[in-house]
Amino acid sequence: MYRSLDGCCICRAKSSSSRFTDSKRYEKDFRSCFGLSETRSGEICNACVLLVKRWKKLPVGTKKNWNHVVDARGGPSLKITSRPKKIKSISKKARPSQISRLQKELKRSNSDAHSTTSSASPAQSPSYSNLSDDGSDTELSPGSSRSPVFSFLDLTYWKR
Repeated sequence: MYRSLDGCCICRAKSSSSRFTDSKRYEKDFRSCFGLSETRSGEICNACVLLVKRWKKLPVGTKKNWNHVVDARGGPSLKITSRPKKIKSISKKARPSQISRLQKELKRSNSDAHSTTSSASPAQSPSYSNLSDDGSDTELSPGSSRSPVFSFLDLTYWKR
C-alpha cells in the first residue's frame, strides 16, 4: 500500500515508506527550485521538500536548480529511459582469419610456457643429497663448502 496514490508531484515517487506532505507550503518555490514551466500541486515527498529547503538557503542570484529530479521516479510510462542499441558494423567484428591467427598464437604461447618449466621426473633429476652407505639421508659435514641440503629438495626447480 502506497502512502500516496498519485506519488510526489515533483519526482513522481510512490513509496510505502516515504513521508508525503501537502505541497501548498512549497508551491511558490517550485518554478525556481526545479526549473518548472508549469505549476504543480498535490503531495510532495520528503526528499523533494529537503531540496526546496536547500534551494532556499542558496545565495541570492544563484541559478542552480534541481530540474533533473523532475519526473525522475515516474518510470518508463512517463519518460523514455532506454535508448536503441547501436549495431556494430561487420568491419569491426573479428574475421575468421584473425580468429585462427590468434588461436595459433595462443597455442604457441601455451606450449612455450610448458616447455620452460622442468618436466624431468624426480628420478631423472640429479640428486644433490648426501647419501650414506645404508641409503639414509645425512647432512653435509660442517667442513664442506656447500650448505646443508636435504634429498627431498629439487635444486633444479629453485633458481635465483
